[in-house]
Amino acid sequence: MKKILIILLFYPVLLFGQKLDYADEFAYEIHRNLDYAGNGNIRQALDIYIPHNRISAELPLVIYIHGGGWQRGSKNYAGRGMPYLRTGRYIFASINYRLLNEANILEMIYDCKAAIRYLKSNAKKYGIDKNKIGVWGTSAGGHLSAMIGLTSSSKELEGDVGNYEKENGSVACAVNAFGPSNFLTHFKKFEGTFEKSPRFKSFFNSDMEIVKITSPINHADESCIPFFIYHGRNDKTVLIDESENLYSKLKGSGAKEIYFQRITDGPHSVRHERITQQMLNFFDKYLHNDKTVIVDDSEFSLN
Repeated sequence: MKKILIILLFYPVLLFGQKLDYADEFAYEIHRNLDYAGNGNIRQALDIYIPHNRISAELPLVIYIHGGGWQRGSKNYAGRGMPYLRTGRYIFASINYRLLNEANILEMIYDCKAAIRYLKSNAKKYGIDKNKIGVWGTSAGGHLSAMIGLTSSSKELEGDVGNYEKENGSVACAVNAFGPSNFLTHFKKFEGTFEKSPRFKSFFNSDMEIVKITSPINHADESCIPFFIYHGRNDKTVLIDESENLYSKLKGSGAKEIYFQRITDGPHSVRHERITQQMLNFFDKYLHNDKTVIVDDSEFSLN
């Protein structure tokens, strides 16, 4: 289903940095509930948002993966894509994936990669440059985004969801917002009895190999694509140690173009104009190949 929405902005948007180029008034069309798995499951569907003020017939794509502890949430949290649509420089997609009542975490990764394959296969139809795709996720979605970014070239983790085998689930760059990187440390309270815990069964199908495979830190090496992490130091849901350890391993492995923005007093699900600005800069740098853009990942305070 397609809808056209008009957004009117009556107040100034103040962000730090450069290259916002917001339209005061703009329109976009939505293609909803596109079935990327071919089985009619709404949990395996996505929405595409296309700006009418697009700067070219073919645009880079930013894909958003929602959070919710792998147990809830949906693609409808797509308002976060407005800063990208307003510029006219990006198409935006928001995806669903099966939750724990239907799938384990490895299968969720397969869903996300199937969604990417669908988008690449239909790139011409929607005016997407399939070689310029960035992925961004928050919390549980941050974990899934990290997995996509860190296993971008892995044939073993493609899965067999959907009917678009000619494409792959690789992306050009990735953003991990406060997502877990190591399930053995993230679920530390289960240490010693982890294999007997309900989470071990429902999240990982009682398989320690799945725990290992689905922990982003185990895929962090020098081959990492451009990667942006942000995390609040006051996060009580996913400790910032998860991102600190992932960043340290990436830097220690020799990975290049890795960024980590810490928010001094930031909670879980932290938001701020400065983060939005630096993510825009990040995507401009790696999806529009604008090497003049500076990605300032220095730590800052919400106050």
